[in-house]
Amino acid sequence: MISIGIDIGSTYTKYCVLDGSDIVMLDSEKTPIRQKEYFEKKTAELSSLYPGAPIVSCGYGKNNAGSGKTVSELVALAAGAGMTAPDYNVVLDIGGQDTKIIVCGNGKLKEFFVNDKCAAGCGMFVANTTNLLQTEFADISLLGSEQPSVKLSSTCAVFAQSEITELIADNAQPEEIMKGVIWQVLVQSKALLGKVRCDRLLFTGGLSQIPGIEIYASSVFGIQVTIPEHSAYLSAIGAAIIAAN
Repeated sequence: MISIGIDIGSTYTKYCVLDGSDIVMLDSEKTPIRQKEYFEKKTAELSSLYPGAPIVSCGYGKNNAGSGKTVSELVALAAGAGMTAPDYNVVLDIGGQDTKIIVCGNGKLKEFFVNDKCAAGCGMFVANTTNLLQTEFADISLLGSEQPSVKLSSTCAVFAQSEITELIADNAQPEEIMKGVIWQVLVQSKALLGKVRCDRLLFTGGLSQIPGIEIYASSVFGIQVTIPEHSAYLSAIGAAIIAAN
């Protein structure tokens, strides 16, 4: 049975088409501004490609998807993790607007924690820094790094931006500034991680796509960090699983 999941995030929208437990298609695109109009057309297009396939949406813009069926992103993430990495019961997801930790089992959500609305603790801080440094997210790499040579002292994105501006003026290397920013985001996540007990975790979301970040995160958290296959798509995959059921 074909089913479709759509995860409309603050920065990117992810799509998943499943045929039972087999992934038929994964795709992503920047989340548009005029969401309702756009996603009504998008879901109509998907329905024409996969006639009769149920669609479930999740994420910040889930009510704009036009699918008629929505689910919490946290519930979808648990379902996606259950399919992709069933041996893990703690998931850290760092998205554009927030950071989430869920405790799950057998694809079901058991407990969750979300960070305060702080830009320094989410992917948007990294995105803003790429603009300051005139670089691209795809160019970021942490391979061979366990700690940054540059660390930010501020836990507030507003003040941290001033620090970054000063570092640029002092001719600090852009890649080292970026490493320091990512380290700061992970430090913020560590405080949230203190709410659960675990000796390993699954790392998902946009930041999980940075090469080498699992070693970097392990240095911050002091536990094993694993990046699953399709790490940025777990909520979309989970939404498709829920649609099938």
